[in-house]
Amino acid sequence: MFIRKYWVLLSVFLVLIVGVSVYYLQTQPPKDPIVIYKTTEVEKPTTEAPVEETQQGGHFHEDGTWHEGPHEAHAPPAAPAVENTAPPGTATKPDFPSVDPNEDLVEAAYKRLEYIKNNPYAWGGVHSKRATELIAQLLPPPVLRDEAHGEAVMLQILDLIAENDPRAAEVLIANMCDGSILSVDMDNGLEAIGPPAVPYILPYLEKGIAEGGYITLPVFESLGRLGARYRGDLGGIVDHIILPKLEVIAADEANEFYEHATVIFAQSALEKLNR
Repeated sequence: MFIRKYWVLLSVFLVLIVGVSVYYLQTQPPKDPIVIYKTTEVEKPTTEAPVEETQQGGHFHEDGTWHEGPHEAHAPPAAPAVENTAPPGTATKPDFPSVDPNEDLVEAAYKRLEYIKNNPYAWGGVHSKRATELIAQLLPPPVLRDEAHGEAVMLQILDLIAENDPRAAEVLIANMCDGSILSVDMDNGLEAIGPPAVPYILPYLEKGIAEGGYITLPVFESLGRLGARYRGDLGGIVDHIILPKLEVIAADEANEFYEHATVIFAQSALEKLNR
């Protein structure tokens, strides 16, 4: 009986404590929630003007640099256009000598070819000192020692192409035919040089015709592209030199003198020139 009364009194006491606590909490003003702040360092922009002037109007670059004025005011100047820098006395536009109507057409075509070779800057381009240095390094075509050396040589060739010097044609065709490097950039480089490239490419076709066997694809690819694009300037060179030589190879379908691939290359070039 005593224990029962004890538990009743204890229960009443606990209920009173809970009730008082609830009443106290409800009567207190609410507290602000806890927020954890993370301290961070604010990176100050690099300025190219005093900081106090940044309120006068300006802009930030992606690298964080600030400049006064509108963005256009600090845009890098456009690269100046490179003018034709042909050596003194060299033709800067084509001026082919007149052709005697009684002259042999093949001989006249070879004279035109010689004129183009002697006047490579008649179609534009830059006589570059850097190109002179690269040509000396790339002729004769370097013997590639390993992959790293091949990549280094290719970078030199790309630098030469970027110099926009038509003398690069000799380097490009020599490295593709006698060397160990081929690339689309080199094909495109020859086409960009235009007619001045033909006097350096054609001898590889003529040598291949005399020797037979295999003639490398770049010879046909470049002559086909150049002949189709610059036929007006090349004139009789296409009709009386290039086409007849390609036809000789293309006709050897039995591969009695030329390899099968060479015949296919010649036929493909003929298709481009006869369109």
